[in-house]
Amino acid sequence: MNESVTQPKNAWLVGIVVAAIAVGYFALLGSSSFPEPGENLEYDLKAYEDLDNIETAYAEAPEIPIKVEGARALTAAQGKIYVGGTNTLVIYGEDGAELARHAVEGVPNCIAVDADGSIFLGLQKTVAVLNPDGSLRDTWNAFTDRSFLTSIALKDGDVYVADAGKRVVYRLNRDGAVQTRIGEKDDARDIPGLEVPSPYLDIATNPDGDLWVVNPGKLGLEQFREDGSIVTSWYRPTVLALEGFPGCCNPTHIALDSKGNLLTCEKGLVRVKRFEVTAGTYDGLVAASEQFPQEQSVKDLAVDAKDRVLVLDAKRGSIRVFTRKEVTSGSAS
Repeated sequence: MNESVTQPKNAWLVGIVVAAIAVGYFALLGSSSFPEPGENLEYDLKAYEDLDNIETAYAEAPEIPIKVEGARALTAAQGKIYVGGTNTLVIYGEDGAELARHAVEGVPNCIAVDADGSIFLGLQKTVAVLNPDGSLRDTWNAFTDRSFLTSIALKDGDVYVADAGKRVVYRLNRDGAVQTRIGEKDDARDIPGLEVPSPYLDIATNPDGDLWVVNPGKLGLEQFREDGSIVTSWYRPTVLALEGFPGCCNPTHIALDSKGNLLTCEKGLVRVKRFEVTAGTYDGLVAASEQFPQEQSVKDLAVDAKDRVLVLDAKRGSIRVFTRKEVTSGSAS
């Protein structure tokens, strides 16, 4: 017997309430005013603690202490290490010696350095272009009030900028003009669209110039051409297993070494791992969760010219350094 549907009294009032909730939800979803990433949700991690108790292919070298208030951006280029923090850009040598300190307006979320020494700083809604001596050359404002810039990558004459607020990657020319919007949902081109639940959207280019973009809400990566068409993608959702990415939105940071291997970092259970980038095959643990506090202290990840993995650990006020162990007879020594 089919039961009749009971209509609520004052249905018009229910409709107004539902509509108000929906408007509020999508307004918050579309806003780029991400809160400063704080402590993560409490996970019951006891069942997974032994996962990281394995021999890694990397060893931790002496860390590099930094004196940068609010440090949150890191890159390595041409034998130097660049760290951005509150109104500050500091340049270190590979040995950790401070080489230069420049005042900037705002807090860089990301840094990229060109072959000629030009420095690109991604602030929340603008890109500042600095000369090698730290002087301001230009400011790019090709973004919106909803923008939240989180990553910059360079390729030939292009500058790629990830905007977590707008859920898109922009390809700009060297004058700061937008050429292509990458990563937006497009069924006709089989592009699923970037899902960005929190202020983490990272990008990187490999030695061949290929652009890789994290799709954090789908827990994987996507490769794009400069015209915005997608080349390939892979996703590795998991609970907390090493072979994939857990949580709502991981990995938070990526970098590529000289051989094109992908290095990743996660929030929640903080781990640094390596993958074969094309197929997304897990290729080993770089740093275990026991080496980092559960609170989200890792702000950025980079690989230098020596293929050392550099992790910006704001809680310790240092750059953690991980080096590949020597391999003899098929095993790490």
